[in-house]
Amino acid sequence: MYKHVVIILLLLSSLYGFEYHLKPKKVAEDVYCFFGAPEEISKENGGNMVNTCFVYTKEGFVVIDSGPTFEYASQAYVQMQKIAKLAVKYVINTHDHDDHWLGNSFYKSKNALLIGSRSYEQNVVAGMKTRMQGILGDKLYGNTSIVKLDKIVDDNLILKVGERRFIIEKLVKKAHTQGDLVVYLPKEKILFAGDLVFNDRVTSLRDGSLIGSIEALKKIDDFKAVVVIGGHGYKTDANSTKVLKKYLIEMKKEVLEALDNDISIDQVTQRVIMPEFKDMKLYDVLHSRNVFEAYRELELYDEEEEK
Repeated sequence: MYKHVVIILLLLSSLYGFEYHLKPKKVAEDVYCFFGAPEEISKENGGNMVNTCFVYTKEGFVVIDSGPTFEYASQAYVQMQKIAKLAVKYVINTHDHDDHWLGNSFYKSKNALLIGSRSYEQNVVAGMKTRMQGILGDKLYGNTSIVKLDKIVDDNLILKVGERRFIIEKLVKKAHTQGDLVVYLPKEKILFAGDLVFNDRVTSLRDGSLIGSIEALKKIDDFKAVVVIGGHGYKTDANSTKVLKKYLIEMKKEVLEALDNDISIDQVTQRVIMPEFKDMKLYDVLHSRNVFEAYRELELYDEEEEK
């Protein structure tokens, strides 16, 4: 009997794809997010380790980041329709890491307009094999495909949708990536920061800049938003940037000290351990690589130029 039940469940899984069990959390009036687990991409989570959000307006929904797969986006859309039977007008992609935008193809099938940075246009090529596809495999990846953006944001863009105004802005030249965008609702004082803000887990500097990330966090704090939603992690209050900022500033200080003491790049990851942050999720996976990337950047750092 048990064997038959397992076979039936496997057949249903193959027919309907991965079940994400998405439940939107209301973070402010008419603003909802799906919060992914603070962990690595895996077949077990279907890539659901990212935060995606949507805003209700009288004219339709505005989605901020579309998630890791076509199926994820389609299930998110079902949850939106329970709130209001409205179309998705716009999808805003905060940057070009694939866990944030691979749901675009679903929303495009629903005639939404896709917005993102220049780096998306430069780095996302139709037909390329994404990181998500490689980890999940073709079966879980399913109908996911790469689609072009409808609107590129180089510096800033203001959208008026229904009663709401969305300010989309690139804060610095390079931070988490070369194309990070934030989305700000000025009347509501709500800021969607994408991967400029991590909490509940360690960030990744693999495509970014330590100096730029610190600068971007300072600019985010200057908005004095009441709600700040990062790309990963569960915190959404005005203090959600604090742990990441502390982590990056301490890393900058310790790596510069290592450079002053002629510590080599081969030795620096053993020297800059930062035990205060050891209990953060993904520390063992990402911290040493972050220190390595910080060292390479700070070798060429000129404090006077920054001023």
